[in-house]
Amino acid sequence: MSKKKIVRPFQEGYFISGQIESLVFTDYRWDDGSVSRLWHIAPDKFDASRAILRPLSPQPPDESDQ
Repeated sequence: MSKKKIVRPFQEGYFISGQIESLVFTDYRWDDGSVSRLWHIAPDKFDASRAILRPLSPQPPDESDQ
């Protein structure tokens, strides 16, 4: 039986235009150290270098998932 992989969000990217703030992507870190990005806006519609990054607070793992 293989070990269950765990992923946690660690930062989000926002775009601010005037008074409107839009969540553009969320970055996730896997327990093996690799990183994945989930886009909430199509990546070809937005320049990720213009995103405002906000770190997310680490949360302890949910023991019910183990």
